[in-house]
Amino acid sequence: MEFKGIDVSKWQGTINWNEAKKSGVKFAIIREGWGKKSPSQVDKKFRYNYENAKDAGIPIGVYHYSYADSAEDAKREAEFCLENIRNMQIEYPVCFDIEDREMLKLSNRQRTDIVTAFCSEVEKAGYYAMFYCNLNWLNNYLIKEELLPKYDLWLANWSAVKLPLECGIWQKSDKGIVNGIGGNVDIDISYKNYPEIIKLKGLNGFAKSNVSNAIKKEIYFNYIVKKGDTLWSLSQRYLGSGSKYKEIQVLNALNSDTIYVGQTLRIPK
Repeated sequence: MEFKGIDVSKWQGTINWNEAKKSGVKFAIIREGWGKKSPSQVDKKFRYNYENAKDAGIPIGVYHYSYADSAEDAKREAEFCLENIRNMQIEYPVCFDIEDREMLKLSNRQRTDIVTAFCSEVEKAGYYAMFYCNLNWLNNYLIKEELLPKYDLWLANWSAVKLPLECGIWQKSDKGIVNGIGGNVDIDISYKNYPEIIKLKGLNGFAKSNVSNAIKKEIYFNYIVKKGDTLWSLSQRYLGSGSKYKEIQVLNALNSDTIYVGQTLRIPK
C-alpha cells in the first residue's frame, strides 16, 4: 500500500490545492511552525494550507521544526504545536522534525530524549506522533533502537532507490514538480493508510469511530462505483441501512460524502 504525498511550508508560496490533487497528490504534511511559543513562529501559510488542502479533499498531517536543546524545551515546543492545531482534524501524524545543525552540540542521549519528550506530549494529547530525520541523523545522532519501536519514522533519503529500513513515510526527493506549486517541492510516499488508522482509533481530533468488527478485521470486498451510486444507496444495499454509510466512509478514509464513477470502494461484508 503506497500513497503519494508532499510536504510544504511558506516557501512553496500560495499553492493551488485543487491542481495539486488533480496531479495525483494523496496527502500533504504541512509545516505548522517552529521552536517554542511565539506569534512569529507559526508558519505564515499554515492556516491557508490547512484550510485549502482540506477543501480540496487532501488529507493532511503537520510537522514542527525543532530548535530544542533539552527535553523540557521539546515539551514546550509540543505545547506550542498542539495549541496551533487545536480544534483541527488531522488525518496524518503530528511530526517532530529534528535536523537543526545547532543540535549537533548535544549528545545522542539528549537528542533522543528530545524526540521522546515531544512525541510523548503529542500522544498524551490524543494525537498520532511521528518523528522526521535523514538516514545520517538516524544512524549517528539518535538512539534509534529506543525510538523506532515507539514511534513511526518519516525518513528523508533522497538518493535511495530502495529504502534501507522500514518507515511510515519516505521523503524520496526534494526536487518534485507538482501542478499548482511553483518551483520544487518535497515528494513523499506513505506506506500506511494513516487516515483509516487515525480515525478508527479516534485520534487527531476525530471521535472514535463506532465501526463494526468486520471493518476492524478488514473483512470487505472491493466495489467499483457506478453511475447513480451514493454512499447512502451502497449502505442501504450492502449494510441493510442507509444510515450506516459512515462505515463505508471510514473504511475508505473519505473526507466527504462524495464518490465518483470508476472509484474503487471497500464495502464491509
